[in-house]
Amino acid sequence: MKRMLLLSAGLAALCVAPAARAEALYRCEDGKGAVSIQSEPCPKGMTQVWKRETAPDPEPTPEALAAQAAAAEAEAARAAEADRLAKLERLAERLEREEQARREAPAAPAERPPTKSECTLAHEFQEATQGMPWLELTQTQRERIRSWVIRTCRDPDGPVSDATGT
Repeated sequence: MKRMLLLSAGLAALCVAPAARAEALYRCEDGKGAVSIQSEPCPKGMTQVWKRETAPDPEPTPEALAAQAAAAEAEAARAAEADRLAKLERLAERLEREEQARREAPAAPAERPPTKSECTLAHEFQEATQGMPWLELTQTQRERIRSWVIRTCRDPDGPVSDATGT
């Protein structure tokens, strides 16, 4: 019976051992300079340079998983807060630029600048045509421009003179 227990304990240890046993890495070279590192022993025709025992990384504990999740959540919250603050800063900068542009903009004139009267424009036209000899205006054309200026500058409420000018 004792022997049976020993045998079953040994079998149990053998079944569990492959899961917990360390794996090995092999560095193999062929004669032509090709090198490979693999988890299987070197095949025929290759030379084993070294063999290293490795232990697989242990599975993370529930505490470690919880700590990783908490760290990821904290990083996400930090990134969201940084993004929110950056947006607020950009908004504040834009509002400041708009306010500065409003302050620097010239004030709109309260009144329109005075425009030239019809009479003034007529006189300027008459003077401009007199200063352009290349137009070669005839005496009749000059008289027509002069009478147009007089009609344009006449006061509509003033006294009407006869054709002789009296």
